[in-house]
Amino acid sequence: MKGKIVVLVLVILLAVGFIVKQAMPKKYTYEAVLLDTEAKVLYKTKLPAGVKFPVKSPYSGKKTAYPAYRCTKDGTIFPYIPPPPPKEGEEIPPEYGIPRCPKDGSLDVEVPRLPEGKTFIKLK
Repeated sequence: MKGKIVVLVLVILLAVGFIVKQAMPKKYTYEAVLLDTEAKVLYKTKLPAGVKFPVKSPYSGKKTAYPAYRCTKDGTIFPYIPPPPPKEGEEIPPEYGIPRCPKDGSLDVEVPRLPEGKTFIKLK
């Protein structure tokens, strides 16, 4: 009889654990290519949704990492530093929050790709 009670308690505990795990909110992440502006390292990482930049870089140990972009015309890699939020009542320009090439101001940019098998590269 005691064996049946122990098994029943274990089954109930497992069921409760499963239900609690399923009820917990999911933590969504995405893969991003970041540029550590201090260490000059371009690297891939997973970030939680809604993260605020800059984030702490494993290369400098400081909050110096921003999303990386590359100008398609000349290959310049640059960090995208988000603009400050607009003040209340301030009109937001249509290009607000869109990365632009720092050399020519064009919107012709893309996320840089790291070489196959690499998770980071040191920039010059």
